[in-house]
Amino acid sequence: MKQIIVFCLVLAAIASARPSLQLDRERVEAGKTFGLQLVYPLSDLPENRSGFSIDTQNGFTFLGMDSTDQVMRPSMEEMFNSFWGGGSRGAYKARIYTFKLRAPKKTGRLNIGKVMIEFEGQKQPISGEIPVNIQRAYSDDALTVSLTPSKRTIYEGEQFYVTLGFYAYEHFQGNLQATDMNTGNDFIVHRSDIAGIKFEPVENNRRELQASAKFAWLSPTKSGNLQIPPFKFKYTKRGEPKIVEENKQMGGMSFHSQSIRQESVEAETQTPTVNITVKPLPTEGKPADFSGMVGNYSFSADFDRTDVKVGEALTLSVDIKGDGTPGTITDPKFPDFSDFRSVPPENSISKKVAGSKVITSKSIKVFLYPKKKGDFTVPEITYSWFNPAKKKYETAKAGPWNIHVEKGENAPEAVFQNPVAASGPAAVQKQEIESLGSDIRFIHQVKGTGNTAPYKSILYWVLMAAALPFYFVVTWIIRKRRKHNSDTALVRKGKANKMLKARFASARDALAKGDAKALYAALENGLIGYLSDRTNLEFKGMTRPQMKSKLEELGVKAETIEAIDSWLEKCAFARFAPVNPNESEQKQMLADVEKLCEEIDV
Repeated sequence: MKQIIVFCLVLAAIASARPSLQLDRERVEAGKTFGLQLVYPLSDLPENRSGFSIDTQNGFTFLGMDSTDQVMRPSMEEMFNSFWGGGSRGAYKARIYTFKLRAPKKTGRLNIGKVMIEFEGQKQPISGEIPVNIQRAYSDDALTVSLTPSKRTIYEGEQFYVTLGFYAYEHFQGNLQATDMNTGNDFIVHRSDIAGIKFEPVENNRRELQASAKFAWLSPTKSGNLQIPPFKFKYTKRGEPKIVEENKQMGGMSFHSQSIRQESVEAETQTPTVNITVKPLPTEGKPADFSGMVGNYSFSADFDRTDVKVGEALTLSVDIKGDGTPGTITDPKFPDFSDFRSVPPENSISKKVAGSKVITSKSIKVFLYPKKKGDFTVPEITYSWFNPAKKKYETAKAGPWNIHVEKGENAPEAVFQNPVAASGPAAVQKQEIESLGSDIRFIHQVKGTGNTAPYKSILYWVLMAAALPFYFVVTWIIRKRRKHNSDTALVRKGKANKMLKARFASARDALAKGDAKALYAALENGLIGYLSDRTNLEFKGMTRPQMKSKLEELGVKAETIEAIDSWLEKCAFARFAPVNPNESEQKQMLADVEKLCEEIDV
């Protein structure tokens, strides 16, 4: 009973005491040590105490404690409040207990824990939760970058995506640039346009920013343990505080001063290496017509009609869509079309991001012309793929089709069915003789006309001689024009400058509207599109090392290749950097990229 009474008296004394808590420094940095000081007036200290301790939480580590007695003097604010009746007392003696702690690696506003007093083996809190702002050390990276795959174990040819994440601490100052974003040679890649990426304040720590976006969709080209190399970046951050001492002479007197300065420094960071396990496709149940597609696909094929005349065309439309290798779809195996005359098919392929997948679509048009009348059967067409979600092969079928061909109005069907006899006139039927009987007429020569055969005229031969060169000239022009139009590469190259003007027109519109992100996207697309038009190669989707290698093969100068690579890097990452260049710098960028395109010689 006596202990309980004494304990209650101690608690009452603690409640009436005026201890305070303070930190031994203005900035508490993640992973660093600091001191939490309990300032307890000596006059208020309980006599029967056993000691003080701290119960830490949220990753704070207690390293030890020491104490010292010190005279505490009021601050200017306390003196002002005392003057106006605030009740603040003057100087007093206090015992300062310093709890040595190590901060966790996590930043933000965190609770350290509670300070406890121990009395006869029992602990009682004398403080509530103690919040403190944990900040990133100036010596640490101001920006961390992560690359997170949607899957780490996949099948060969299966599609997956990686999310690029940024976390900027308070000493991050911008100027973000990528120095290396090569995904290696073991993947086929589709990169996303991340111009709309936005940095958002972090919850409970609005001094820090974060952003993330699906950056690329990849498909491995082989099985085994593959790696996505680190993506490397450079940026600007605020450096560590430095004490700068200055000595000045004024009026014959020397002055010494000290100041703390923080200068901007350039730093580098990179993503960790991403390891991907790629499993080979199973051999069990593999269809004979399997051509390597891995994913979820749809397949359809059909003729536009099944009744046709000789001389008319049939159109076989084939549509394939799937989420396998980005931008790639193989053709199905077509049946034998020997009963038809065919021309090279028309192919069109496209890809788009839908949800978390890149969907590739392919349309094939096959044009068939029947050679003769009759009834024909076109066998069924199959298409197979491996579905990794179901872990099995799937096959879709279309057909067969029964085609009915009738004789055409102007079709020379007799050439195929009733060839002309080797010698002698064709047999004449009786009905034909009777029909011709009423049409027999005598032929009388008209007198007085003279011999007007045109080949005996000099003018005829002059016109004939002039017509022959004209015929050959016109024929040569027509053939050259057809050859030019059939050469898609030549046509595309001829339109390269026209398309470049259209692309840069959109860049000027973005500049006029003040939309920096759209400007960077237009410049990047314009430069890549111009290279594709000039070379008839699809540079969109290539990595920058692949582009450099391809340009070297085409004989482009080394300094031009380096300039192209540098501008692509600037455009790609200026779009999502937190700080944008000013208007004059953006105008200069547009002018420089236009000049670069004019100097490209492929």
